[in-house]
Amino acid sequence: MSLLPNHKSKFDKKFDLLFGVRFEDLDIGVINTLASKAPKNLLPVLAASFDVDIDGLNENEARELIKNAFEIHYYSGTFYSLNKALSALYADAKVKEWFDYAGPPYHFKLELDASKNGVSPQTLKRSDEIINTYKNVRSVYDGASIKATASINLKAYSYTFSGENISVDPYVISNISQRASFKVGATTQINEIISIPVNLNAQFFR
Repeated sequence: MSLLPNHKSKFDKKFDLLFGVRFEDLDIGVINTLASKAPKNLLPVLAASFDVDIDGLNENEARELIKNAFEIHYYSGTFYSLNKALSALYADAKVKEWFDYAGPPYHFKLELDASKNGVSPQTLKRSDEIINTYKNVRSVYDGASIKATASINLKAYSYTFSGENISVDPYVISNISQRASFKVGATTQINEIISIPVNLNAQFFR
């Protein structure tokens, strides 16, 4: 099947038949794998073609954003699209809607978990740019909330051993003997999780 429209001349169609690109020759599987396999210097071209901004992203983040471009644009204006765009930059990012934190209607904020990878000012600035690009126009961004969680494992052990020997003097009957022993063991394990919320508004890093 030719890519040329029907009104083209026979010469154009013959030329297309000999040298042109035809649908049956296209590998449609490359559409899904191109972002992960394309040369690094081709990524800006792909980003421009898919209408996504990879400025400031490293190579892996850029590939992830390009790979999600179809879903981001298809669900444009939704929190699903916003989460998809943010996941390329920060895997532990989560959008919280207003009813999740008792905020004003149509407001939302970003929750970043800094427990594993930390959060830099550059990450917050880039997150702010992504949110302003892909959020719904009527939605109001309330800033970022950074959550840092520390896990502490405390183990305590105790052991008690007691014994009692009774002797009767003078010795009279040899077959009377009394002995008592007690063994007491106790173990305690305490797990303490400390969660420290830090509220930062990404606008301070612009």
